[in-house]
Amino acid sequence: MKDLFLFEWRHIRNSGSFLGMLVIIPLLIGFSLHLGNERVNQQLETISQLREMEETFYYDKLNELKAIEAGEAEYNAWWQNPANPLVLAQFNQAGRHVFLEPKPLSALASGQLDIFPYYGKVTLTTADPLRDNALENPFMQVAGSFDFAFVLVWLIPLFVIVMGYNVISSERENGTYALLQSQPIAIKKILFYKLLFRFLVISGLIVISLILWALVYGINVFSISGLQLISIVLLYIAFWFCLCAIFNLYQTSSAVNAVGLAGLWVILLLVIPALISLIVSTVHPIPSRAIWITEQRAIQQDVQAQGEELFDLWLVDHPEEFLEGDTPQFYQSWVRRLVWAENIAEREQKAERIFEEPRIRQSEMASRLRFLSPPMALQTWLERKAGSDAERLRSLDQELKRFQSEWQVFFLPRFYRLDFFTPDEFDLIPRPS
Repeated sequence: MKDLFLFEWRHIRNSGSFLGMLVIIPLLIGFSLHLGNERVNQQLETISQLREMEETFYYDKLNELKAIEAGEAEYNAWWQNPANPLVLAQFNQAGRHVFLEPKPLSALASGQLDIFPYYGKVTLTTADPLRDNALENPFMQVAGSFDFAFVLVWLIPLFVIVMGYNVISSERENGTYALLQSQPIAIKKILFYKLLFRFLVISGLIVISLILWALVYGINVFSISGLQLISIVLLYIAFWFCLCAIFNLYQTSSAVNAVGLAGLWVILLLVIPALISLIVSTVHPIPSRAIWITEQRAIQQDVQAQGEELFDLWLVDHPEEFLEGDTPQFYQSWVRRLVWAENIAEREQKAERIFEEPRIRQSEMASRLRFLSPPMALQTWLERKAGSDAERLRSLDQELKRFQSEWQVFFLPRFYRLDFFTPDEFDLIPRPS
């Protein structure tokens, strides 16, 4: 094994393809992590700015209220009163943002961040996901981002194929195969040692480059998740070297090996994922988005048509929450708006199940089938580790709705009772957990 390793080293160190890899692989990994780090920093900056905006809004309202109580200021309209629960829960910059914070390995994979938002805002009547790239070129969203996951899943197999497609076939083409057969060692063992050495060289180059660039960008690869990442990288490289070994066992030419391995690359990374997508969408079709938009409009129109009837029903069910008698002018109109908004939200939630349940079944079926393609399974694993997978990003909707329920439970009873805030109660305003 020592002699074979030494011979292989002398052979490949003078190879132009290997020298190219020494430059290209570290640059690709470094550039992908640089872009990933920039993306994470942008997310953190956006989150920091929005949190600062929230704190500034409520801090200013608190100071306004203190000034009014001290007789140093006054307000001219109800929507300028900083003690009004409706002002603190609904208008202008009022409300709280819910964020999906970047994970420690978020720089590795952009995943579905080009499609799904990672934050949203909650008020009494809205719980909407928001985007900081709404004006981005749609073509860029379809093409996806250049990240480490793309380098590993798509490009590294091509480098492995270049290093392993002709390990034995080149011996036959160069006339040295008979010499190998004359040695007191099996051809399969020689093939194993040659591929093992090349595996160690390529994997060492990739792992060392990953660790060095991760240290540059502050990505902790010495954690449990980081060690899992390195292990998965080694397994993925070994998988492609095993395919190279299978092709080298058959007495075919280097050209046939190269075409066959390139064909497998196409099948595993393009054909199988496309087939899985086709099967999943055929077995569990999702209704058209246009149907959902039409349904939303129908719900809103129905609520508007039944507005007073819905309000009367609410009064029957909640007599203790509505103040009779001399109330501010805005009170009754906003009670009606909140009742109508609650009805719209309830009906939309029921209608949404028609669209959400097929999507969930699609996701479950795709999860079972994606293991037919190891690259597809690796892509999914990387996105989950990075926290940029579709399931996590879709969970933002549930987080927004959960926090909106908490927000409404806190503010609505106070608004219905016209229980205005005092400066000491500002600290009680809910925050997302």
